[in-house]
Amino acid sequence: MNRILSIEKIDRFGRVVETIAESGSEHSEGEALMEPSLPDSTSDTGRSRRRGGALRVRVTPEEGEAFVISGRRASGMGLKPGDELTEEAYAEIIQSLRSACMQRCGTLLGSRDYPVHRLRTKLQEAGYPTSIIEDCIEKLQKAHYLDDARYAQTYLRSHLADRSLLRIRHDLMERGVPEDLIERAVAEISEETDPEEVQLDQIRRLLRKRGYDPAGADYTVRQKTMAFLQRKGYDMGLIRRAMEKDEWNF
Repeated sequence: MNRILSIEKIDRFGRVVETIAESGSEHSEGEALMEPSLPDSTSDTGRSRRRGGALRVRVTPEEGEAFVISGRRASGMGLKPGDELTEEAYAEIIQSLRSACMQRCGTLLGSRDYPVHRLRTKLQEAGYPTSIIEDCIEKLQKAHYLDDARYAQTYLRSHLADRSLLRIRHDLMERGVPEDLIERAVAEISEETDPEEVQLDQIRRLLRKRGYDPAGADYTVRQKTMAFLQRKGYDMGLIRRAMEKDEWNF
């Protein structure tokens, strides 16, 4: 027998709002799942409930993965903590979640490109079981709808003109793109253009915007300017080069 261990109400961030009591508590069978007990309106949970969205519950069975469905559906199926979750009901739920997960992927990827890590995080936040998430991701990768190498190349091309390579690398790594794919993208771009010259041009534009004068800048001004450019993620060698008088020909 696959017993339901727990049913928890969750908000749109996946945080537990309330744990549903087993049968015999003060709630009737359907009431606990159909009607959320709203927290204090000043709390974070209260504010998230006021912003809308159907009540969701996380169901944890004794066997198999936990899953998230609407409270209305859980109530309609008669799911209650301590009761048996039949094999047929569990299979039906998992199949519907598999379809919903793929539809969610289509919606997300239809509006913008995603790296694998970011898409996985979105699906985890939505409460889909891990096995379903990984299955959808594998299918999308095989169909080339999801491609970290392409994402790295596109991101690099989009931002090479206005961000340092260090900043771009950091952004991509923060998005979960593997380092080897980032470096491959940089190498491919380097065959088409000179990233060093592109960054020198960026630095010069920033210097011009700050009103920097290499002839009149004293030690304090130079140090503050270099610190500013370092915070932008530019290499110190390029910064020094761009700030030299001989380079100031624009």
